[in-house]
Amino acid sequence: MIRAVVFLCLTIAIVGCSKAPATAPVNKPVAREESPAAKKNEAAAAISPEIAKASGIELLTAGPATIRESLTFYGTIKPNAEREQTVRARYSGVVRSVTKRPGDRVTRGETLLTIESNDSLEPYSMRAPMNGTVLERNVNPGEAIHATTALMRTADLTTVWAEFSVFARDLGRVRGGMPVGIRAGDSDAVSVSKISYVAVSGHSDSQTVVARATLNNADARWVAGQFVTGEVVISEVRAAVAVKPTALQNLKSGPAVFVQVANVFDARPVKVGRRDRDAVEILSGVTAGDRYAGQNSYLIKADLLKADVEE
Repeated sequence: MIRAVVFLCLTIAIVGCSKAPATAPVNKPVAREESPAAKKNEAAAAISPEIAKASGIELLTAGPATIRESLTFYGTIKPNAEREQTVRARYSGVVRSVTKRPGDRVTRGETLLTIESNDSLEPYSMRAPMNGTVLERNVNPGEAIHATTALMRTADLTTVWAEFSVFARDLGRVRGGMPVGIRAGDSDAVSVSKISYVAVSGHSDSQTVVARATLNNADARWVAGQFVTGEVVISEVRAAVAVKPTALQNLKSGPAVFVQVANVFDARPVKVGRRDRDAVEILSGVTAGDRYAGQNSYLIKADLLKADVEE
């Protein structure tokens, strides 16, 4: 009898312990969402305005810009052939004196050289036909020359030609009157002119034709033989939002622009449109008025990459 009572009590105790109240609290930690400021932003870098300035990070404002679609051509500077003169002997004879060398400036009517005529044995002078510069000198004192011998070549270099080679595939898009920006080498200085001439025939060996623009050279900036680059503007569009090309950085997600929010540069993925040397159209990701890193934005990218490596 006692054994039966004990067995019954144990059974009740076990069943009672196996049932927990439905409202009993569960002893688990409660997840708490961190504020955005507390989360670590994998695509942002904390850089104060002072540090950004000291690092040469240029802060600019996104906004409207004119995007110019252009074609790039390469060429050389040449004297303006319409302002050249060749000095030729009038009579056969012997050169007695030469007063000018290549590179010397001359004024119209100035004596360039004297020649003793074979017929009269009298000297006569050859004078500069125009103001300009001596490009070539083909004789020296004591040399015998024939009538019509080319003695010197002079040119007025206050204007020069920039001549570019245009490939056949671009001929349909280049015509007279188009604006062209001309640069020497890697210089950022641009001289703006217009295409004044496109040749009607080309060179069979290179399959190119010549396109020409006239440049003001009163300051003697351009030198004959100098290599130049020309950008011919073939269309212009107005972009609602644009940034400098140096602002674009390629991240894992694609092209991005670092937008400043307080002391943080936030990497904004962007969709780009048309572009030129000075501006890139932003179709999405950055809005007009946003402050962004322009020049030296790669330093911010480097800071993010460094943080990834350290982790």
